[in-house]
Parts: sequence; C-alpha cells; structure tokens
Amino acid sequence: MISDEKVMHIVNLVIDGLEKGRMVEYPDKGATLREAKRICVQFTAQLGACGERARQRIASMKNPPPEFSAQWDNLYQKYYEEELRKVGG
Repeated sequence: MISDEKVMHIVNLVIDGLEKGRMVEYPDKGATLREAKRICVQFTAQLGACGERARQRIASMKNPPPEFSAQWDNLYQKYYEEELRKVGG
C-alpha cells in the first residue's frame, strides 16, 4: 500500500501541473486536494483488490504453479487484467 505522504505528493503534482498548464482553476484548492486524495486512495484500493482476486484464482487451481514462476506470472497478469475489466479499468 502507498503511504499517505506519497499519495498527497502525487496528488499535489497532478493538481499543480493542471493549474500551471492553465487547464483548470480551483476555487477551493483544499477541497480539490481532499477529493483527489479520496479518489486516488479508492483507485489504489481497487487495484489491490484486483491483485488479491487474481492471486486467489491462481491459488484455487487444482494444481497451481509455483508462486512467481513464469507460468504464475502469466496467469497473474491474465487474471489481473480480467479483474480490472470487471471494475471498469
């Protein structure tokens, strides 16, 4: 999981970049930062859940490949992408 400090750093970089590029103006930058942080945390949680579901699918196989083997990595990537599509990613 990513730390709150790193999340806020990323959020600040994005918000500042949008402002400097004159793409948007924020009437309440504090509220904008809070909402952007909430969205970022929610998004990373969804990514983590997709990864966990992919791991569970591999583990539930009758004869699962050794973890982090080439076969495991291929299955993980396939299942992870399938899980992302389910949540709209």
